Amino acid sequence: MKYYDKLAKYYDKLYKEKYMREVEKKVIMKEVEGLTLDIGCGTGEQLKLLNEGIGLDISLEMAKIAKEKCKKFVVVANSEHLPFKDESFDTVISFFGALNHCNIDKAFKEVYRVLKPEGKFIFTVANAYDIKWIVKNLRRKGLKKTLKAVKERRGRLVKYIDGERIRVKIRFYSMNEIKEKLLKNNFKIEYSFGANITNSFIDKFIYKSFLKYFGSYIGVVARKC
Repeated sequence: MKYYDKLAKYYDKLYKEKYMREVEKKVIMKEVEGLTLDIGCGTGEQLKLLNEGIGLDISLEMAKIAKEKCKKFVVVANSEHLPFKDESFDTVISFFGALNHCNIDKAFKEVYRVLKPEGKFIFTVANAYDIKWIVKNLRRKGLKKTLKAVKERRGRLVKYIDGERIRVKIRFYSMNEIKEKLLKNNFKIEYSFGANITNSFIDKFIYKSFLKYFGSYIGVVARKC
């Protein structure tokens, strides 16, 4: 994917969400079991935390950085077509919105296929009700366009890299939508959490509170039924 190939060498500097990373680390250290696949591993921030981990990313340049940083096997592939045998993994993780760029139903079906019986699926997706984004959009575009954007659940990520404007489409989700899609694909939700709620140390203490529904990302710990 051109957007992430161009972004790769700047990614770690541009995305420094310290407290979001701490929440993710907390969940990973508590929940991850056995051989784990990291979908959308990016430059390897979560992959490096795994004792037994394999990375997967759609971007070749991201995959190169993750492989060098983590000294782990990393494959370039799409989350809708995972190049692994059935029931290969104890856990699958996907953080920081990797699932917002694909057909999420197809991705969920593939995750189900490669997970062992009762395997764990831990992930975050960009939140349609991100309060910080809504307030920012209200200031810039007004109520009508903001409500339309929330309703349509679609947007774009835009960056300027080396003088070039690059962008990629993104799909946002509500917690209810994620619940429906997980149930449809035979996953049972164990609990949900929020990420990047206040972008401060407070996130470490409120990531499971009702405020989780208004963070930048919705997080879920689910299990294959």
